[in-house]
Amino acid sequence: MSQRVAIAVRNASVANRYRYIPKMPRWFYSFVPFKVATGGSSALVSLYLLELGGNASTVGLTFALASLASMLGALFWGRVSDRTLRRKPFILLGFASVPLFLTAMAFVKTPAQLIAVNTVYAFFLASTLSVPIALVLRSVRKHSWDHAIGKFNEISGWGWVLGLVLGFGLSRFLTMPQLFLAFAILGLPSVFMGERMIREAPIYINRRAIKAFGNYVVEKARYFPSFILHTNFSLPEGLGRFYVAFLLFWIAAGLYFPQMPVLLTSEGYTREVVYLTLIANSAVSAMNYTRVGAAMRGGKEGILKKGLLLRAGAFATMVLGMLVSPALLPLAFASYILAGYSWAFIGISSTAIVSERAGEKEKGSAMGSYNVVSSAGYITGSAISGTLISSAGFGAAFGLGLALIGGSLALLKK
Repeated sequence: MSQRVAIAVRNASVANRYRYIPKMPRWFYSFVPFKVATGGSSALVSLYLLELGGNASTVGLTFALASLASMLGALFWGRVSDRTLRRKPFILLGFASVPLFLTAMAFVKTPAQLIAVNTVYAFFLASTLSVPIALVLRSVRKHSWDHAIGKFNEISGWGWVLGLVLGFGLSRFLTMPQLFLAFAILGLPSVFMGERMIREAPIYINRRAIKAFGNYVVEKARYFPSFILHTNFSLPEGLGRFYVAFLLFWIAAGLYFPQMPVLLTSEGYTREVVYLTLIANSAVSAMNYTRVGAAMRGGKEGILKKGLLLRAGAFATMVLGMLVSPALLPLAFASYILAGYSWAFIGISSTAIVSERAGEKEKGSAMGSYNVVSSAGYITGSAISGTLISSAGFGAAFGLGLALIGGSLALLKK
């Protein structure tokens, strides 16, 4: 009897511990100006490339190079951070890269110059991808890791949306170089806030032992991967087909996200319209995150398949938009909303499935493999999108994306 009482007391204690919502570190908010600046400027590179005389191929190449630089940068800065046992300097480096490189972009004169600056920018900006997660894990107790990473991404995600809203408003009055300078200034406070708020945590994080957390708020299509804790590539038993399915998914994403602003611009729509579509995508994704997270208990595979079906709907809507030209704009909005709505289902469930299916000793490397596959797929899709559109049109790119999503679903059903 006494043993049962002891177990009940222990269970109640554990339950109360997990019911308690810890206070989040103040330094989380130092990322808000940074996210406002990066979110608001996220559409500008594509739009400015077109203004400087670029085309769909130029945009595709730009996204592919930026994503590759981001992936390599995240791995580089994460390893250097681990070796030096420092976090704060690398976060501040990422913060400082925003005003520096956005200012440089305001003075470029050719597409080649913009591509070069943007690629280097992506490499330095990547210091804010993997390093902050390690600092989050040192800032809260272990049982609160999942909640803390979720809160960090929530704050970052809404900062991104706010930046898009500001971009929409400012784009009506400012030229493209002026918009770059405006967001450079808006990102500057993060450098000073980070210097004051962030406290160094010189403790080594064993990335192999860290559970994979599926807390994504906004699908940030400019820089992948957005969550890196470990980088060894391996194929844990039972995940091979899953990785192939997501390689196809990310190739499809690379065919879609970089080229949507190009499509709208080529049809004569303004920067404000492009910003509105991005706002719809990001806001819907952010609002859907909490509800999807709560629904995960009902089955991760079902959540994932629902997300992929919604993403297939986003591609099908754009294929329809290419066939019914007068309805292109409303269908583009609908497609972007579906894409944003689908991301919470896909982002949360996919990382949870990887973590669950991998063995206890393979969780870190399994997540690292997922990141490599995601990045490789997005880079591939971005690289081929421009060539495909130049030779066969936007409908062909979106049609191929739809087929690839169909392939992902078929692989996951086996």
